[in-house]
Amino acid sequence: QGGVCFDLSRMDAIAELSLEDFSVVVEPGVTRKALNSHLRGTGLWFPVDPGADASLCGMAATGASGTNAVRYGTMRPNVLNLRVVLPDGRLLHTAGPGRQARWVPGDQAGTGGGHAGTRSPAPRRKRAAGYDLTSLFVGSEGTLGFLTQATLRLHPLPEATAATIATFPSVRAAVACTVRVLQAAVPVARIGGCWGPAVGPGGQGPAVGLSVAFSHPEFLDEVMAGACGRFSGLELPAAATLLLELHGSRRGLAEQQRQTEEIVRLNGGSGLAWAEEPEERGRLWAMRHSAWYAALALRPGCQGYSTDVCVPISRLPDVVVETKRDLQDSSLTG
Repeated sequence: QGGVCFDLSRMDAIAELSLEDFSVVVEPGVTRKALNSHLRGTGLWFPVDPGADASLCGMAATGASGTNAVRYGTMRPNVLNLRVVLPDGRLLHTAGPGRQARWVPGDQAGTGGGHAGTRSPAPRRKRAAGYDLTSLFVGSEGTLGFLTQATLRLHPLPEATAATIATFPSVRAAVACTVRVLQAAVPVARIGGCWGPAVGPGGQGPAVGLSVAFSHPEFLDEVMAGACGRFSGLELPAAATLLLELHGSRRGLAEQQRQTEEIVRLNGGSGLAWAEEPEERGRLWAMRHSAWYAALALRPGCQGYSTDVCVPISRLPDVVVETKRDLQDSSLTG
């Protein structure tokens, strides 16, 4: 149907940082990793992590999520304000005093030029009247206007962090453990993974990587666990696998670890070894982030495709079993 593509990569300023308000204003060219590097030493961070080092305004436009969503939420609740250029050239702030769309001063043709120097209104956390325009534009993927600035919610860095991998005898056991951990109110920050490469007969068909998110927890099945372990150089059993990360105080973390270990054991899980150093935790999550490449490495030379499936967590075992059956019926290996 055609369209217009804007290159905003050179708009890469971190315009404002308010430590007291836990907020930051960024332009479209600022990426997730660049922002967190800028925040180093402030005691704050931006936790939404879709895996790739995406631009933050792009993450807002697509309503990005990630493994941290189980505790910190998706992009939607973490975007406080947006500066948007509407299709007719008017400039709109989705929250605060700039909610009234207006023509940019000095732009008589109404093309939206000259907006780069405008200041973003301070975000207001409480909105009791009017439509929530910020939520409307988050996830709109450029269909309502293009984003030229985003005000984001920042979070305090946790005092202590610990990550682990747990293996289970079946998909149902892994799902049951996830549900029990959440029901026990253990403050899990991340539950993550991916599953399911598949290739056509003789390696000629496409490799299919399926990232399955169920109310944000994710996991690895036995095929993907083996592939990720080999690709990342980690010793990982070929079994249904959960990656978990806990955030909290140093005193509270020990109790959270004990609770998690007990729930994992009661659901048939094993293999827990907690990683608390940043380098060790980084290696675990790098394995999850490289799942796409691990899938392709199973059959070199194949073209890759990926998709997301979102269902209630109670349907996770059924979806995995049915998808594996479909792959087998299609002469694919998965």
